[in-house]
Amino acid sequence: MRKVMPIPKDEVLMAQLWSRFKTGDREAFNQLTKARYWLLFNYGSHFTRDRHLIKDCVQDLFLELWHRRKTIAETPYVTIYLVKALRYNLLRKLRREQTWRLAEEETFELEIGFTDGITAEVEWIAGETIREANYTIRQAVGLLPKRQQEVVVLKFYEGLSNDDIARAMAIEKQTVANFLYRAITQLRSQLPAHVFSGSQSRL
Repeated sequence: MRKVMPIPKDEVLMAQLWSRFKTGDREAFNQLTKARYWLLFNYGSHFTRDRHLIKDCVQDLFLELWHRRKTIAETPYVTIYLVKALRYNLLRKLRREQTWRLAEEETFELEIGFTDGITAEVEWIAGETIREANYTIRQAVGLLPKRQQEVVVLKFYEGLSNDDIARAMAIEKQTVANFLYRAITQLRSQLPAHVFSGSQSRL
């Protein structure tokens, strides 16, 4: 049976804080910032090692939100909104500095469907393994193409569903499945068998 990986459990609280912050409630804004700062920072770290740049982008995002609070729309998916906004700001700055490029192979992902090649069980096992976050796995994830890394981070570290990842990255749900397939396939081929302890026979 497929294990559902929902958006963070406190997302209802985030939506409530969001509504309050839009009315100018600074305390609600501070709580919102504290609740999602490190999630956003960790997400940004998978694009660049420049911690100062990530910090600046996260801070700029929250400052922009505060200044635009009266015109920002209501949303029940605050985490998705923040991830998507940070992704846009961070990639814009990285491209401007010419320090980040999408892998060419990713341009073909929309044309190829791999959902039949990976079962829910394999995806779940991979997720449990990746969430152990040991050094070997982090190194292997770091070798994936950038957009595959991003999907892996959102799926297995942040616990977002394929639908939510598609919203955050502004891509099709099928493309998310394609990225996951390729990422898990590459990880299985690169990681030592013992890393998937007790699971390699099913993988």
